[in-house]
Amino acid sequence: MQSNAAQLLESAHKAVAKEFGPDDDLARVALHLIECATGVVDGLPDADLDSAQEALGAARAAVLTATYAVRRIHDHARREQP
Repeated sequence: MQSNAAQLLESAHKAVAKEFGPDDDLARVALHLIECATGVVDGLPDADLDSAQEALGAARAAVLTATYAVRRIHDHARREQP
């Protein structure tokens, strides 16, 4: 299952990078989150509660980071509107 998840994440990373490129702020955030998720998937041994709890902590941190980034980008875009 981990191999399949890692392959899906790799495909998602390539698709986002190809579609939006590194200059798009939201795409950079998405790419970073995909990279974090890939690291978690790669580090998860089967049926290890401690690793699962660590992954949950990483996921929570990723959500907070993404929320902050989206708000910041949104606020920036609103300030630029006439």
